[in-house]
Amino acid sequence: ASSLKIKMGATNSRQKLGERVLAAQKTLEESKKTQGERTRQLLAKSPDTMKFILAKTKASFESFAPFSEPTLLIAWKADAGQCKEFVLSACKKVFSAPVKEAEFNWCKQYLLPSSIWMFQSKPGRFMYEELMDVVSEQSTNIVESMDGVYRHLRKHSKWDELMQIKEQSIINRQDHPKVGLLQDNGIRRITEMKDEQDAQTLDEVQSFVDSNVAMSALVVAATAIDTEFQKYIESVISHYGEFKPGPIKKIERCLSKLENDYQDAMFPKAAKLLDIVRCSVTFNTLEQLLVGLKALMQDMD
Repeated sequence: ASSLKIKMGATNSRQKLGERVLAAQKTLEESKKTQGERTRQLLAKSPDTMKFILAKTKASFESFAPFSEPTLLIAWKADAGQCKEFVLSACKKVFSAPVKEAEFNWCKQYLLPSSIWMFQSKPGRFMYEELMDVVSEQSTNIVESMDGVYRHLRKHSKWDELMQIKEQSIINRQDHPKVGLLQDNGIRRITEMKDEQDAQTLDEVQSFVDSNVAMSALVVAATAIDTEFQKYIESVISHYGEFKPGPIKKIERCLSKLENDYQDAMFPKAAKLLDIVRCSVTFNTLEQLLVGLKALMQDMD
């Protein structure tokens, strides 16, 4: 029965993926048709407008300014070769070290969702393949640079001490007695449900409570303590490194971890999520890192 359910699930997933691909293709074709007609109208009635659109779209990419998808599609129709050139040039800048957050966010918000990646850059090759080549090339440069940093650090007198640092989980679940979360009857009593006639329904109810109710309870608690947590960590560690508060982990990412990392954990699986509230600290030297970590551990003790 379990193998049948897995096969059915895989079939359904492939079917849904196929449906999404077909829908995306249909949307792309409709968009290309619309922008193609608009391009023909502009070329016939106002060639200067087309030149202006192309120039301003290029300027948007050179300055990482917001742009609209229809404008990019019209510019592409006007001069695909020039558009390909400034699009890939912008991508190379975005993914060159050091990666700048503002430029990366611009790429993620405006460029990556664009339909141009499904356009052909030349016969038999698509724009998304050009993008993958850019990313591969730039990541190779970054890896080589970081390998050089790594080789240099290994010669440091404190390197062995750094390697002695081990990941520690003092408490590995949010429902641990010392934490006390997810102990509510509204969550726990689900495990007492009896339904021998429909075990699948029982599993589905528990899964719903785990990934929705328990998850929401954790996010509420995380939101309540976030400000206090960030202030505490900053007060202890900012003397040694650059402290940066992090955003509360998104629900989508939490669900992904439940499904992929904690699928075999006991109910509620959401209790395994220990990093919903987050921050980061950047140290300039190994000495700062070691002293800062020691100060934090002593303060927590």
